[in-house]
Amino acid sequence: MKRKTLILTAVAACTTAALAFGAREFYKFYKPAPYQVASVSDIMKENTKMVAHRGFRAVAPENTYPAFEEAGKAGFWGNECDVYRTDDGVWVVHHDYVTFRMMNKMKNIEKSTYAELLKLHNNNGINIDKYPDLKICTVEDYLKICQKYNMNAFIELKSKNNTEHLGELLDLIHKYGVDYTFISFEFENLRKMRELDKDVKLFYIVDDISDEAIELAKSIENCGIDFDVDDKKNIENDFEMIKKCTAAGLTLGSWAVDTPEQMKDLVNLGVEYITTDCLTVD
Repeated sequence: MKRKTLILTAVAACTTAALAFGAREFYKFYKPAPYQVASVSDIMKENTKMVAHRGFRAVAPENTYPAFEEAGKAGFWGNECDVYRTDDGVWVVHHDYVTFRMMNKMKNIEKSTYAELLKLHNNNGINIDKYPDLKICTVEDYLKICQKYNMNAFIELKSKNNTEHLGELLDLIHKYGVDYTFISFEFENLRKMRELDKDVKLFYIVDDISDEAIELAKSIENCGIDFDVDDKKNIENDFEMIKKCTAAGLTLGSWAVDTPEQMKDLVNLGVEYITTDCLTVD
């Protein structure tokens, strides 16, 4: 009996610890980071392209109209966003495939109509109190802001379910006449986009650079690699994998570069595209 009690006590303690850890990690995931805005104009090189990560999310809620507007005001070269297609064919901007982290109710974006999503509002993000009743942003509204500020539309294709509809995105972009770049973790999205547009700049997004990723990027023309600056594998052995990309003739981007020290190392290694939450060019 005593042994059984000890086992149950141990199980309960482990369960409590696991739940506490899970709650702590969820809170970190949900809570906006305390970004430190800093100017890096003295670090940039002539070919450095600064991209606002999900808009200028250090000053406004990510992937929203205000965040994209603030990126334009801050003078970013590019404005990165994440896109999905609703069940009734409207392209919208959101990072996660469900809305719970940024909005007041849970909806699966691809299984919802645009009208259903409009019933929700943003309730999370930096300075959210300044933007009451903030709604989901459409790709069309995002493109209008890119056009207004002459920013590159730096678009991440999130889903692998809508390759047959990617032409709709190109039609929207051509309607507003902005320069554009497509990026994705899903290589098939990039392959399909190359079939539709032989000239567009593409980036294969990876957490850590691998030999396989390098070969995939080389397999389609004008495709670079966009890597996680915080993944230690990318900086091991004197930046071995980054230098492999450069030797292979691949254009490099990195995300999310949030300190001047990180950026300085990257631009010195030839990384041209710097996606950031909080660094500015002013």
